[in-house]
Amino acid sequence: MNNFIAALRGDQHERIPVWFMRQAGRYMPEYQEIRKNYNIRQMCMDPAITEKITYLPVNALNVDAAIIFADIILPLEAMGYSIDFNANGPVIQNGYRNNPEMNGIHEFDSNALQYRTMDAIRLFKQKHPETPIIGFSGGIITVLSYLLSGTSDNNLIYTKKIMLNDSAFTVIKNMIKNMIITYLKMQISAGVDAVQIFDSWLGSLSPYMFEKYLKKDIMEIVGEIKGKIPLIYFSTGNSGMIEQFNGIKPDVISLDWRISIDRAGKILRPEIGIQGNLDPYVAQYGKGPAIEETKSILKQAAGINNYVFNLGHGVLPETSPNTLKEIVETVHDHNFH
Repeated sequence: MNNFIAALRGDQHERIPVWFMRQAGRYMPEYQEIRKNYNIRQMCMDPAITEKITYLPVNALNVDAAIIFADIILPLEAMGYSIDFNANGPVIQNGYRNNPEMNGIHEFDSNALQYRTMDAIRLFKQKHPETPIIGFSGGIITVLSYLLSGTSDNNLIYTKKIMLNDSAFTVIKNMIKNMIITYLKMQISAGVDAVQIFDSWLGSLSPYMFEKYLKKDIMEIVGEIKGKIPLIYFSTGNSGMIEQFNGIKPDVISLDWRISIDRAGKILRPEIGIQGNLDPYVAQYGKGPAIEETKSILKQAAGINNYVFNLGHGVLPETSPNTLKEIVETVHDHNFH
């Protein structure tokens, strides 16, 4: 069995696996060359381009898994949302702030999904059967924050306003929950080996608000997916709510850099595995500091059989591929037995 899949399941494996969030992206010269000729939509509509980008970091860095190249916002077009991309990220023209009547908005329609992500997954599995591929979706609150505000909602300021004062929050939340479940199942049917939920802004909620407004919904998503293939749940700023995930029980929690692996392990072990958690800014600033912190994290992970090395968030555009490659070598050379 592959080291990555074995680690997710807590089975015996030869070395600690490693991959990086946003590993197929702007820091890679090869990606930049492709990006000169295509926009995000075009790249995600062409399975051959998507597959090529997805495999780039596997070939360049020797990571143990690929993650399908896509964007968490794209499936929302199959719910009636109109999405543009600018230099600061996606903009949803008919989000709730501008469209409180939700005109034209409907439940996720898989037949209306114009991006050929599933075909790209099948093509990847056909061309690279030895390499595990990760599917993914955005998490409820992260996707909701875009739909409600129409753009990035720092600290969930507008999202919390709707959450606390508007019954529309529950309606939209349920629609997003259904979309996530359906979209992940589509990727599972297409052949992904694991899935990760990116709930990047979850840590902007207090543990109280998380418990009251989201925990049951996340439990439902995890319950629908867990057991089919391994499920990883990622968010930043989640150290204040790690204990609550003991009741949710994803297969693995991916941690940001604000908590040590050994401390998280004492809270989560042994039922829930751990992924993480090198500070992406340290990885960006240079090989020396990155390798030093990588070795510290590996020591903290001693004795955790279901552990996967990763960054605490996505690769930053200024990061050197050579630094990432040396991180991979350091992790692979580490004797964790």
